[in-house]
Amino acid sequence: MIPLRTIVRRMSHLAARYTGRGDVHVVDPSVDLRYIFENAGRLRRSLEERRSDVNTAELKERYEAWWTKYQAYTTATSSEQPKEALAAAKKALRDEQAGLLDALALPNFVHEVGTQEKPMLKPSKHRDYLTQKGHMRVDKNIGVVHLVGYPVLLQNHLKVQLLEMFHDAILVSPSCFARAAILEGVNVPMKDFVRFTDGSDTFPTTYLVGHSLHSLVSLFIRAQFLEQKNKWPITVQSAGVSYHAKKDVVDLAYARQRLKHCILSIAMNDEQMDAFANDCMTKIGALLDEGLMLDVKARKVMGKELRNYETQAIVFEDKGLEISRIGDYISRRLNIVIDNGEFARMTYVETDVDRVLARLIDGLVDGKDVPKSLRDAVRGSDVV
Repeated sequence: MIPLRTIVRRMSHLAARYTGRGDVHVVDPSVDLRYIFENAGRLRRSLEERRSDVNTAELKERYEAWWTKYQAYTTATSSEQPKEALAAAKKALRDEQAGLLDALALPNFVHEVGTQEKPMLKPSKHRDYLTQKGHMRVDKNIGVVHLVGYPVLLQNHLKVQLLEMFHDAILVSPSCFARAAILEGVNVPMKDFVRFTDGSDTFPTTYLVGHSLHSLVSLFIRAQFLEQKNKWPITVQSAGVSYHAKKDVVDLAYARQRLKHCILSIAMNDEQMDAFANDCMTKIGALLDEGLMLDVKARKVMGKELRNYETQAIVFEDKGLEISRIGDYISRRLNIVIDNGEFARMTYVETDVDRVLARLIDGLVDGKDVPKSLRDAVRGSDVV
């Protein structure tokens, strides 16, 4: 469980306009969070499912105190008030900032959760096998792996298959960097990412994220979509390297630099959002199961496993696929709206290509043949 006070410190970047702290990278989050507290039972269930210990009554009281000051401040700024009155209203607003930051730190509401604990995964043999064959070099100092030979061909072929599977999606090339406010908008721990700086004291708090949810949503900050002129849901995809904080284990599944295929679907309503998630589960599940001959088992994750931005998630365990139902949580925080006044709904689908490759190699170690769908990419004689 992440202590609430730790999350509060992060939220100062997202709410910089109202706190005067953090880097000034304005994303204009919706600060009308009263809807969160309208259904106390729903909020309590969501926190209990996530194993989060938060006093919701106290939090509501602190937020309402901030909201009162916020309304007074907006009234003062919209009328011809003297500078002294404006300064006093601004100070009063910042004095109550903890109420806003605490509310922004709350995770998404829970939709549906599973009851099955995460199973013990079968140990992978790919690292030792590929290293012995000269197809992988492990750099433990920086936590990355380098592939040589047929694994690279398999890796690229898998990436192309996934991109072609979603040919209707718009292919984008997002920035590999994300400002702190973006990570707070998604509500993920910054410690999980690589800090980037030019060495100066004035460089804004920035992280190297690569191809990820964070890089895709950064394309749409403060965006407004036209309901009548777009084909819904709006879907974008990217494929490339994703970056993570260094871990103790260095292999294809846990290296800090891994190849991923990412899809973000922006929908008008829950029906479109859920339909896209189901379609992705069918398509990618078929590739993993029938195309790659992997033992695929989908699992709805438990509440305590959900990321802060997820309202529900389906995972294919160590096969590298996760389908995240997000709803309007991120849209409210990054100001992504439709011209009908509604916040956009989101679904995010991520396939960790390197983890899929690891399980394919495990199959080869166990004596399985190269799957038919990959034989155009690599000859059987290459797999030695």
